Amino acid sequence: MSATCSQHSSSTSSNDDNNQTKQQTKTAIVGCMFAALSSLFMAASKLFLKLAVGAEKTQMIVFCSIMQYLYLVPIITHKKINVFGPDWKTVIILILRGVAGSLATLFLTMALDHLSLGTSLSVYYIYPALVGLFACACLKEKCSVVRGILTGLTFIGLIFVTEPTFIFGGDDYKQSTKSHLLGIFYASASAIFMATALTAIRKLGPGIHFSHSLIYTSVGGLIIVLLQLYISGKPIVPCWQHILTLFLSALFVIIGQMFVTLALQRERAGPVASINTSQLVFAIILEYIVFEVVPTTFGFVGAGLILLSAIAQSLERTVKSGIRNRKKTIE
Repeated sequence: MSATCSQHSSSTSSNDDNNQTKQQTKTAIVGCMFAALSSLFMAASKLFLKLAVGAEKTQMIVFCSIMQYLYLVPIITHKKINVFGPDWKTVIILILRGVAGSLATLFLTMALDHLSLGTSLSVYYIYPALVGLFACACLKEKCSVVRGILTGLTFIGLIFVTEPTFIFGGDDYKQSTKSHLLGIFYASASAIFMATALTAIRKLGPGIHFSHSLIYTSVGGLIIVLLQLYISGKPIVPCWQHILTLFLSALFVIIGQMFVTLALQRERAGPVASINTSQLVFAIILEYIVFEVVPTTFGFVGAGLILLSAIAQSLERTVKSGIRNRKKTIE
């Protein structure tokens, strides 16, 4: 009798484990779908910027910052979150994160005036490699051989995307113009500031509510862009013919951020970050459909190397995290 009960309880436990595993798998699949949707909306938001021909594209950041702020205020009020953080050191890091994140968005938006959407995002996606370097230098994280190889692969990809004439030869007008070089500079600056922002988030750790980070980014973005528009003498309020396009671009950014938040609630950060790099693929596809722009062979190779490096770095972090968790479970 007791043997029968033991077998029954063992069978019940096994079924529960199987059901739990299936539920976790379904949740992970939904999380990956949300991550892919986030990438699609982010790529579409930048496509709308490209469509706003003649508009001051940085005005989109004003729309985005205001909408983000209005979205965050009810959350902060409801949860009674102190936006100044627990101490002054945290406030300094939050300000750094906000300013760096805002400048990353500003420079990427400016790069779209000089480069194609695919090229801009290809250069921008060197930021995962830069995060690894900054984390090693500033946060004293260990730098593995694999990370070093992948970082080198990223910069090789960057060379292929930018196609400098002193390496590839030729006197193609596109490669030698000031506009093209300026676009590369803006996209590279965007990657550096995004890496700085993510390094600041790592320094803050999981104890800080996500609204802290976003509120400083939205306020910082609003202040920086308004100053940039004022100093440059450009209009702060867009023309009526551009309002809808810029508004949709800002709206798609908010929707993209919402989907990536939902994805991270259902799946680990590593796979979500890997899928997020598909924004580059979506950007190339959308740009081909709308503008019939096709990257060069070297551009395809460079984008592929940068994409491969970003995915591999995310998977490396996921594998290491899994190994650490198993060791803790065994202990």
